[in-house]
Amino acid sequence: MSFAELNNIPIKHIDTVIDVVSKGDGSHDHDEVAVTSSLELVAPIDGAEEALLILPMSGEAQQKPIVRYSDEHVKDGAVFTFDPVERSVYDEELVERLGALADGTSKKEQKAVATQLERCADGLSAAVVRVKPGETKLRLFYEIAASKVEDRVFEFGVIGPLPSFVIQAGGSIGLLGILPRATNLVSAVALSDPANPGSEIGTKAEADLGGRHIVGWTWQNDPLFKVRYRY
Repeated sequence: MSFAELNNIPIKHIDTVIDVVSKGDGSHDHDEVAVTSSLELVAPIDGAEEALLILPMSGEAQQKPIVRYSDEHVKDGAVFTFDPVERSVYDEELVERLGALADGTSKKEQKAVATQLERCADGLSAAVVRVKPGETKLRLFYEIAASKVEDRVFEFGVIGPLPSFVIQAGGSIGLLGILPRATNLVSAVALSDPANPGSEIGTKAEADLGGRHIVGWTWQNDPLFKVRYRY
């Protein structure tokens, strides 16, 4: 069993929708953030074999490349990070089995992980996606948490696209963030350089639709989208 990072995969375009799911009235610890991205690759990840990809399960994991699983044997442990969001039974079992790998990878643990990855990939999972040989149009769905940063104030950040992907010349990224009902936007910024607060992108648009506030951007590079809101 091994986990290989996917790097520098060229894409033509990517469209992302972020649905923030409220988990309380503002006194709770976190909300859940469902991220759905539809993207078109310039070339397939693998033209001959299917690829089993493990998607981010925490905000921290978004800052690292997507991991591809293979059944090659490795002895070293593997460390994954997880946000405290509600998951399906299959995804929750995968979290438990991946978490156990931090202490080493016995044959029993490797088999348990492999079995659970297949179960997740065959169902509706927010942790695993199966990419067919030659496939170039993908839909990635994963969940992270929006953490409380002040009294009744929550914040989340999404990297677009994920670090594995590189938008090619002439391509673009579109993103819509949908806030929960009964919340007000505090701030919403997109930074072309996540380490530079002065690199804000000026293409933001906002609207109130269906009782919820929506904020969106269109851009040509790989920005960090950061949104803060209040109950």
